[in-house]
Amino acid sequence: MEEIKSVQKYLKGIFEEIRSELRENEFIRNLVGSEENLEALIDGQRDLISQYIENWESGSVNFSKKFEDLYTRTDVPYTVIAWSIDRIKSRLMEKLIEEGYSQEFTIKFKKYLEELVNQISKIYLRKDVKTLKNFKKSPFADRLLYSVHRDWLLKIAECVEKDDFSEFPLISAEECKFSEVLDYPESILVCLDANMCTYVHNLHKLIHDTANTFYVFYTKGAFYQAYRVFKDLTEIVAKLLKTVSELYFLAYSDPESNFFRFVSALSKEEGYKYVSAIDIIDLRKINRTHGEKVGDAIIKEMEKRLMNLISEDTARTVMVKGSTSNFFMFNKGYSEEEIRELVDKIGRELHFEFKGNGKKIPIEVTVAILEMEPYAELVESELRDILAYLKEEAKKEREHTSISVGKERLQNIMNWISEKYGNVSKIKSMIEEGKVDVVFHPIVETENTRNIVGVEVLARLKEEDKLVPTGVFIDLIYELELVEKLDMQVISKLKEYIKLLKPVKSLFVNVSSRSLMSDRYIEHLCEFIRSVEGLNIVIELTEQQLFEKHGGSP
Repeated sequence: MEEIKSVQKYLKGIFEEIRSELRENEFIRNLVGSEENLEALIDGQRDLISQYIENWESGSVNFSKKFEDLYTRTDVPYTVIAWSIDRIKSRLMEKLIEEGYSQEFTIKFKKYLEELVNQISKIYLRKDVKTLKNFKKSPFADRLLYSVHRDWLLKIAECVEKDDFSEFPLISAEECKFSEVLDYPESILVCLDANMCTYVHNLHKLIHDTANTFYVFYTKGAFYQAYRVFKDLTEIVAKLLKTVSELYFLAYSDPESNFFRFVSALSKEEGYKYVSAIDIIDLRKINRTHGEKVGDAIIKEMEKRLMNLISEDTARTVMVKGSTSNFFMFNKGYSEEEIRELVDKIGRELHFEFKGNGKKIPIEVTVAILEMEPYAELVESELRDILAYLKEEAKKEREHTSISVGKERLQNIMNWISEKYGNVSKIKSMIEEGKVDVVFHPIVETENTRNIVGVEVLARLKEEDKLVPTGVFIDLIYELELVEKLDMQVISKLKEYIKLLKPVKSLFVNVSSRSLMSDRYIEHLCEFIRSVEGLNIVIELTEQQLFEKHGGSP
C-alpha cells in the first residue's frame, strides 16, 4: 500500500528527533543506562516499528515476542518505552495530518499504533507482575494480617503470567477473609489504635476495588489501561503491607507491655475472656547448667509447640513471648470446659525431653490462667499482680496449674492485691533502713551433685526474726523505684561475707538492668569485684525487658 510506504519514510527523521531528545533528557537517560544501551533501544525500536508498520495489512501477530525480546535485552523501564512510543505516535499522526492523508486511513492507522502500545503494555505487565511475588519476602509474611493477602496476590500474579484469568480471585473487600481477621485477637493486639485500624480498613477496600478494575480492563484486552491500574494496585498493596509490617514491628518490639494494654482494653468488653502466663519450670537453672544457647533453643521449641496448638484457633486466641513470664496467652469466647481442655493440652504437649549439649533435659511448664468476666475493666497493673499471684499458686500445685474462675476466687485475689499495696510504707521503710540480707543457693554439677561449682546470691528482706524472699515484693520494689537501693545493699552485704566466699569458684549475682544504668551502682560493684580478686563474678539480669527499653540488644 502506497500510504504505508510513504509513512515509513518519516520514521528515520522522527527517530533522530527522539534520539536527540533522549540524550538531552537526563532523567530518562539515567533510566536507560549506558550510551550503548540507548543506541540499542533506539535502533531496535526503529527496526521493529518499521516492520510493524510494513505488516499493517496482515496484522500485529508475532510482533509482541519481538518487542519483548528487545525490552528484555535492554532492560528499560516502562516509563521510557511509554514516553518514546507516545512521541513516535504523536509525530506520525502530525505528519499524516500535515500531508493530507484521508480521514479513514488516519483513524485506522492511529488504531493500529494504539494496538502496538497495548501489546507493549501487556509485555510490561507480565514483566512487572513479579512485584506482587516480592511481598511474600517480608519478615512478617506468616503473620495473620499479612498472610491473608499473600496467597491472593500470588494468585493474581499467576493469572497474569499464564494469561489466563479464569481463576482470578475476583472478590470484594467484604468477601475477603481480611475483613474477618481484623476482629481476631492478634489483629486487635497489633492495631489497637482506632485511627490506624480505620486507615488499614480503607486501604484494604481500595485494594480490592483496584484489583477488580484491573480484572475488567485485562479481560477486555485493554492492556494499556490495565497496566496503569496495575501500577496503582502495587502501590496501594505496598502501602497496606508496609503499614501492617510497621504495626507488627511496634507491637512485637515490646510484646509484653502491648499485650497487657490489649488485654486491659478488651477486659471492658462483653463476654468471658481468659489471660494466661506460661513459664518453663527452672529455666534459670537450665541456663546456668547448660548455657543460655540451650535455654534459648528450649524457648524457641516451646514457642513452636504453642503456636501449633493455637494455629487452628487464631479467631479466638493470641500468644506472645514475654519477659516476666516466658509466654502470655489470651483467649476469648472459650467456655470453662474448653479452657481447661486447652490447659491439659499445653501440659501434655510441653512436657517432653529436650536434647541439648548431648544430654536429655526434662521440660515442664507452669500455667496460670485468669478468667475475666464481662466488663471486668481490669487495669494493666491489676492484671500483672493477679497473674503473679496465680503463678505462685501454680508452683504449689501438683499439676503446676492455677485457674482462677468465678467471682469468689477473683475477690480472694483482689484482697491479696489490696493487702500487698497496704504494705507500701513497710516495704519502703525496710529498704530505706537497710533491712536487707542475702542467702546463698549452691549450684552443683549435674553429673556430680556433691561438687559445688558456685553459689547464687538471693536477696532477702529482714522482718523481725525471719527472712522474707524479695520475690514476694519485687514488683512493688520496682514501682517504688527502690530496686537500685536493694541491689546496692546486696553488694554491701556481700562485703560482710568476703571471708566465707573464698572457697567459692563462681558467684552469681542478680542485678536489675536499672542498677546497671547507674554510675553509682557500677562504682560500688567494681569496688566489690576488686576486693574479691580471683572469684568469678557472674551478673544475671533480673528483667530483660527493661534492658531492651534502654537500647540494649534483645
